[in-house]
Amino acid sequence: MAAEGGISVVGFDELIAGSRRLFAKIGERAAEEFGHIAEREATVASVRMPRKTGRMASSVTGRLERNEQKATVGLVKSEVPYAGFVEFGGIRNRPYVPKGRYLFPVALSAEAELKSAGTRAATDEIRGFSWPTPRT
Repeated sequence: MAAEGGISVVGFDELIAGSRRLFAKIGERAAEEFGHIAEREATVASVRMPRKTGRMASSVTGRLERNEQKATVGLVKSEVPYAGFVEFGGIRNRPYVPKGRYLFPVALSAEAELKSAGTRAATDEIRGFSWPTPRT
């Protein structure tokens, strides 16, 4: 695009398009890494849970939700309506533990690993990215 005085900016459109493509690639790669961590942490949480019938432990899931590009660790609530009581307590002489007993502590312990995975995903995608060539 030419400005007054004969100055032109070359490559701005390609910079914007390339940046959008790079950000999308970073998001996809980070989400994939987060999904792997979520699956592993769900298994760890499941193993730590108490067992009477095993229903609560078997309802723990870790997954990547690709359409939203996020990873989650959680319980299938419809299968275990008592999960909140077991996780946090607060009634029937069971002390209230605001940070949880099984699921939340395991999920929170992955914070540093998640940060590292996100940084690694961004770094790897930036290093391997091919920027579009500006049109003249």
